[in-house]
Parts: sequence; structure tokens; C-alpha cells
Amino acid sequence: MSSPIRVQKKQPPEPSSPISSLPEEIFVDIVARVPRCYYPTLSQVSRRFRSLVASPELYERRSFLGVTEQCIYVAISKDQTSDIHWFTLCRKPSREQPSPGATDNRLVHISSLPPMPLQGSYVAVGSSIFVMGGYQNWQIQSSVSLIDCRSHTAQPLADMPKAVAGSVTEVIDGKIYVIGGSDTLSPMKSPSRSMMVFDTQTETWDLRARPDWEQGKKWLSSVAMGGKIYMRSYYNSFVYDLDEDNCERDEVLHSKEWSNSCVVEDVMYYYDFRGKCLRAYDPKQRSWGVVKGLDGLLPEACKWSTTASYNGGKLALFLQRTEIWCAEIAVERRQGGEIWGRVEWCDVVLGGNFHIMDCVAVTL
Repeated sequence: MSSPIRVQKKQPPEPSSPISSLPEEIFVDIVARVPRCYYPTLSQVSRRFRSLVASPELYERRSFLGVTEQCIYVAISKDQTSDIHWFTLCRKPSREQPSPGATDNRLVHISSLPPMPLQGSYVAVGSSIFVMGGYQNWQIQSSVSLIDCRSHTAQPLADMPKAVAGSVTEVIDGKIYVIGGSDTLSPMKSPSRSMMVFDTQTETWDLRARPDWEQGKKWLSSVAMGGKIYMRSYYNSFVYDLDEDNCERDEVLHSKEWSNSCVVEDVMYYYDFRGKCLRAYDPKQRSWGVVKGLDGLLPEACKWSTTASYNGGKLALFLQRTEIWCAEIAVERRQGGEIWGRVEWCDVVLGGNFHIMDCVAVTL
């Protein structure tokens, strides 16, 4: 007896729309002008849209039109001992102003990227993220990866001259400065005495002897402002002037326990979760201040925080409780020199047992 023949149902054709029937050049030009937060929705419309929003041609057109925006990418470890996975802050478009308790924004896992080393250094240059060193499978790494945030793919680059983890790393004039860090499997011991410089144009490394400042100490945080690198250890804060190759101790800067900071218009910001305030350091005035206008607008009982500056005059503040919160804050200097902040939105963006290791702003 013969088996019954199964008739395969034809898939219904994808719905057509006037825009999808346009010539390719006009089609790309229109989509390039659409804010990137709508791309996840567009990718569900049709295969043509899905292919376009992931293509380099679209981002080349956006760049040509001057339609660029900064997006936040976040390095997350489940328990601070496992590999890094990358998430991006997805802004959900909404016609209505969200209510205070609504979750219109979220961190979305980028599944196409492989796990990255723990305690690596992460810096953004244009539309790319450089990942340098770190610990993987309990081995210290000298590897360097380049993440293309347009296609969400990663590729290896030339290894660092020395394997380190937990370095302070900043980019100035297209060169990435990797300073200190642990060169053994113990992250709190044997800090490296080297300074490595990576030229992003030639993709070559330069190994330099580090000047004799805070030798053998572990660096905790750093930012770049005005062509200088500001660094903090447990014991001191320093300002490294690259032009003069000079590093000086700054006691005023070290009067606060600043870390996980960001820079907006040459002012450094960090969230003091003990003082429950956003602090600002002005390097020209060499003074600290508290950002006003934020009382009662941010979640309390936070255990940890980090910041990233993006979209001109704004910063993203991530706060760790039992879940991860994010607040977008616009900052401005008013008459008299006071700095005020305005909370644009504040949401829970990720639940569960996760820990943010770092975050960077990427231009797309």
C-alpha cells in the first residue's frame, strides 16, 4: 500500500508596500533617514528590510547624509567570573510619553557575537569596539578583537605585545593607550609596568616603558579629557599629559572616590551611590560639584553604577540593584556655573543575576 502523498503548503507571499517597490537607491536613501530605534521593527516587515538594516551600504548612506547617532553597548557578565556577553541599549519608539513605571527601553543580547574575555579593556572608535586582553578559561590573554557594530561581527587583530587584564584604556587622536593592568592570573597582584599604544589607522602596537608613577599599583578607573588621561588608583589620582609626557598627582581629583565615569563637554561625571548624587569634576576649575535637579528621580539602594556619554550633552547612567536600571540624563551648565540635570527617562532595562562590567558609546 502506497504512503499518502503530503502536499506542501505554499508560503504566503510577503505583503508588499509602496516603499518596497521603489528602486534600490531611493529605498536605501529613505531607510537611512529613519532613526535606528525603528530598525528592529523594520526588520520584521520583509526580507528586503531585514537584509538592508544589517548591511554596510545602509550605514555608508547614513554617514553620507550626516544621519548618525550614538548607541550604548554594554559588556555584561553573569556573575563577574564568567565570560563577557555584549548587549545594546534598545530604545523602544513610543508615540506617547511613558508612565514612570513603564519599561520602554531594554538591554538586548547580541547573540551573533562570541563570548569575550573577562576583565578586558573596551574602547569605541567610530562604529567599532576594540576588546583587548583579559582572562579567558583562566588564562591571561594578549588577544585583540574588533567588533563591527554595524554588522555585529567580530574579527581578530594583531595581539598586544604583552598579555594583561584590567588595564585602564583610553583613546586619543586615533591611538589607544593601554596602561598597567595585571599580568598574572591574580587580578589584584603584579600590575604590569608597561604602557602599550595601538595605532588604529596602521593597526600596529608600540610598547613603551611606563613612567615612574604609581608603579606596582592597580588602576581602578580612567577618562580622557582635553588630550589628557585622568587615572585613579586606591591611593592617588593622576593626570597624564601626553604632549609633555608628564604625569602629576591631583589631590583635588582624588578627594572623591570617582570610578566608572564619563565625560560630557570636558566635564567628568560619576554617580556617588553612597552620597546618592551625580557628581561633576571640572578640570579647568579643578573643583567638584553636585548635579542639581535630580533629587528623588533616581532609584535608591544601588550597589554599583557606571556611566556613558552619548547623543551630545546626555549621559546614560546604569544602576545595579536586584535588577539593572538605566536613566538618560541631559546635563547643562547654567548661569553661575551650576550644573543641572534632567531625567529624560528611567527604566529597568535588564532583570536577573547580571553584572555590568563596562559600557561604551558607539557612533552609527
